[in-house]
Amino acid sequence: MKHPIRILAFLFLGLLPVMASAASAARLDFATGEVRALSPAGLARQLAKGSELQSGETVQTGRDGRAQLRFSDGGMLSLQPGSEFRLDDYQFSGQADGSEAGFFSLLKGGLRTITGLIGRSNRDRYKVTTSVATIGIRGTEYTISYLDPETIAVATGEGRIEVCNKAGCVLVSSGEAAVVRGSEEAPKLTDSRPRLDPAQPVTDDLRPPFAAGETQLQTMASGPGYTMVHASNVAGPATQAGVTAQFNNFDLLTRADSAPHSFALTGGTAQASSRDGVIGWGRWSNGVREDGTAIPNFHYVVGKLTPMSELTGLGAGTYTYSLIGGSTPVNTQGVAGSLNTATMQANFGAGTMALTLNLGVTVAGNSYTFTQALAPMTTSQTFAFAALDDGALGTGSASGMFVGTNAQYVGVSYSVTPFNEDAIKGSAALGR
Repeated sequence: MKHPIRILAFLFLGLLPVMASAASAARLDFATGEVRALSPAGLARQLAKGSELQSGETVQTGRDGRAQLRFSDGGMLSLQPGSEFRLDDYQFSGQADGSEAGFFSLLKGGLRTITGLIGRSNRDRYKVTTSVATIGIRGTEYTISYLDPETIAVATGEGRIEVCNKAGCVLVSSGEAAVVRGSEEAPKLTDSRPRLDPAQPVTDDLRPPFAAGETQLQTMASGPGYTMVHASNVAGPATQAGVTAQFNNFDLLTRADSAPHSFALTGGTAQASSRDGVIGWGRWSNGVREDGTAIPNFHYVVGKLTPMSELTGLGAGTYTYSLIGGSTPVNTQGVAGSLNTATMQANFGAGTMALTLNLGVTVAGNSYTFTQALAPMTTSQTFAFAALDDGALGTGSASGMFVGTNAQYVGVSYSVTPFNEDAIKGSAALGR
C-alpha cells in the first residue's frame, strides 16, 4: 500500500503548471464554504474558484471553508477551515533569478503545501511565519497545524524543512514531524504527526472528518454573557456589559445588543480576529446604534469576563501581558496607522497596574508611546486609564477588561491624541 503522503504529493504535482502568469501571486483552484480575501487596508471580497490573489492579501476560510491555491511559481497550498494565511511578500518574474520572494504568515488554522520554484535555489527567499516559529524550506511538501494559539505541529512529506524560533532550530526531513510549544522553547522532533484532511470534499455534502485526537479551532460563539470595550469617532473608550453578541463565520462581531445601547455593522471595511474562542477583536468602518446614530471607526474587543473569584485568587504576583492582536488604529479623518506594541502589568496584591501603547501615526510619520500607571488599584474585572500620556503633550484614555480563565487575556479599547494631531481610535488584545 502506498504511503498517503506520497499519494498526496503525486496528486498535487500532477496539478503543477508548466508556466504560470506573473500577473497575480496565486489563484484559487478550489474553494468551498466561506472563503474570502482581505486587502492590506482591511477590505474584504469573497473568493471562488478562479479568483486571483495579490501580494499583501490575506486569505480567510470560514468555519466551513476550504481552499486550494496555485502560485505562479508552481507551488500549491491547501487551507483548512478556520484558517488565516497572509501573502506578506510574493514576487516571481517567471524564473528564479534572485528577485523572487515567497514570505507568508499562517495566523491560525492549518495548511498543506508543495513549494514551487521560489526557495529551491535560494532558501532565504522563502519563509512561513507562525506565532511561535518560522519555517524555511529546501524544496518540499509539508504541513503546518496550530494545536492551540501557542503550539504548532509540522510534518514533512518530501524534502526537508527547517523550523526555527529564538530558542533554536530543528531540521525536519521526509517522514519526520516536530512540535513547537511557544517561542521560548526550542522546536522538538516528535513521533506524533499532524494530519490535515484534503481541501476537497468527497461530495458536496460529505467532507472528510478531522482525524481522531485532532483539535478543531475554537471560534467565537454567538450568544449572551459577553462584555465589550469599544471606542469610535462618536464615543471615547467605554465598557458595555451584558452583551448578546452575534459573530459571522470569520469571527467578526456583526451585532452587539445590550442596554442602554446596541451596535450593528452596516457595511464598509471590517476587520476581525480572535484567540482561543475566548476573546475577539476588530473594527467596523461603518456601524449604527439602535437610535440610528452612525458610529464610524468603531473598534472593539469582546469576551466573557474572568470571574472575580479567579481574579482575587491570583495573589500578589506580577502578571505581564503582551500584544496578541488588535485593530488597525485609525484617526478621526480616516488615516490608518499601526499598533506596534502593547504591554500591561498587573499586581493584584500590591494594587498596581501599568499600560503602555506604542502607535505609529502615518500622517506624521512618527511613533508615539502612551503610558499610565494606576496605584492604588482595586481588583476589578474591568478598569480604565483616564490619563494616558506620551510625554510630548499627547493625551489619551482606555477602557479594559480581564477575560478568560485566571485572567489569561486582557482587552483594551483606546483613544489617544498626539499633540496637534487628530484623535486615534483602536483596540488591542493582550495575553500572558
